[in-house]
Amino acid sequence: MVDRKSDLRVVRTRNALRGAFEELIAETTLDKITVKALTDRAGINRKTFYLHYETIEAFYDEIMNGIMDEFFAYYEKTPDDPWDMDGHARRFFRYLAAQPPMIERLVCSPSFYDFGERIYATQMNRYRAFADELFWREGITPDQEELVCALIRNMALECYREWVRAGKVVPVEDAAQLLGSMTLHSVEHLMSPRPEAS
Repeated sequence: MVDRKSDLRVVRTRNALRGAFEELIAETTLDKITVKALTDRAGINRKTFYLHYETIEAFYDEIMNGIMDEFFAYYEKTPDDPWDMDGHARRFFRYLAAQPPMIERLVCSPSFYDFGERIYATQMNRYRAFADELFWREGITPDQEELVCALIRNMALECYREWVRAGKVVPVEDAAQLLGSMTLHSVEHLMSPRPEAS
């Protein structure tokens, strides 16, 4: 019985912090959100915050991981196929385009904790976990792979940010297809051919 009550308190506290965060991010920038501001808004003390999270960055990590878990659980159709770069880029762009203003603001606002960069890095790392040494053409070193992945991440992130900055005048599907095409064609000459299905 005590564990259940403890679990309910944990859930209530984390929900209060998440609600406070959503209110604060609508009012200010991420750089101005402190543990004190969060806990004051949530109606809890700072000591309680630190029982749940070591740092404010750990709190942000939980939010970011929740976003990515939702994407991979409900939207990504080929998470284990690193060769589907065009599809990955299109689906993730459409997913971000459908998010509430809070997520858009987080992705589009670089700060000390760059949500956009971290989200795209997390996405890329999940795909890379399924790629093996046969994914890249012979001769691509791990350091070169890092450069290629940085190019893909930055291109996708800046494409989304510019789309938002420009007022979303390009239809979502057109922007997603453009990004998918740019992503695939910028690196496909570096990828090995897709293995034959057995």
